[in-house]
Amino acid sequence: METHELEKLCETFLAEKDIAKATLKSYRNTFKKYIAYLKEEGIEFARTSDIIQYRKMLRSLGYSTYYIYIQISELKSLYRYLRLNQKHLDLPMEYAHDIMARVKNERIKRRITKPILTLEQAKRLILKTKTNRKSIWQYRDHAIIYLMLTSGARSQEIIDARKEDYQGKAGEKILYLRNMEEKLSYEFVKIAPGGEAAIDDYIRMRKDKNPYLFVTTKNTSPKQKLSTAFFQRMLKRVLKSCGLENIALTPHSLRHTAATFNLLRGGSITQTKEFLRHKNIQSTYVYVDHLERLKDDSENEIEKFIFK
Repeated sequence: METHELEKLCETFLAEKDIAKATLKSYRNTFKKYIAYLKEEGIEFARTSDIIQYRKMLRSLGYSTYYIYIQISELKSLYRYLRLNQKHLDLPMEYAHDIMARVKNERIKRRITKPILTLEQAKRLILKTKTNRKSIWQYRDHAIIYLMLTSGARSQEIIDARKEDYQGKAGEKILYLRNMEEKLSYEFVKIAPGGEAAIDDYIRMRKDKNPYLFVTTKNTSPKQKLSTAFFQRMLKRVLKSCGLENIALTPHSLRHTAATFNLLRGGSITQTKEFLRHKNIQSTYVYVDHLERLKDDSENEIEKFIFK
């Protein structure tokens, strides 16, 4: 079998996805390997049993559990897309059913590898950025830090947020979030009182007509928004000003910190799932494991044992 219909369909699928170059490369590698297997086995329309056999082959070749997990996840996305678009793309009836639906993926143990802030460090970060405010960009930075630490909002969600998305509902402020196409979605985060005060202080200082909620002070366009690179620079600058420059923190670490704090203060795993807006609760359980490790006092107990 020299060619396979899936080769063209994979490109159609990828053309409709808004993903990073690295992720795109990962998908293409997955599809290339899978289609090569189908060609070698002479399989035109794969069945669930063929997928299971393919997974067994990957295991026998010594691929890691995580690698196989990625492969199966990306194939699940492809076949789900083909089922949903079978009529629209005028595909053979073999694609009208999702052959991956009953395929269980590999079980992997996710762990938080990036550092998070302690309660004292988070408090210091909020208070210091507040007392350091002089220029408008310092008001902006304080508002962003407060928002991310208390709402768990992602940096991209903050980048895409507009003034009109910041609204009052039932006596409290909320921020509606936009999806990847920057369309307003039904999802939102609640704004804590301190975060509301920080955002309002920042907005009052604004004299521009830029529609975005947070903007650069080096704006060259009236509709320009923050860049993704801004968050790395801003966080590095803020950590240094607060005497926390030795912490290897990333913008996403603030979301991890907020999730861990929610569990520490007594929030349930279900509440934390809703707080983070996870689609799958398995994504939230990583924070439970992390919390258990934080509570584990083995290091101190070993020290006591040594010097006993």
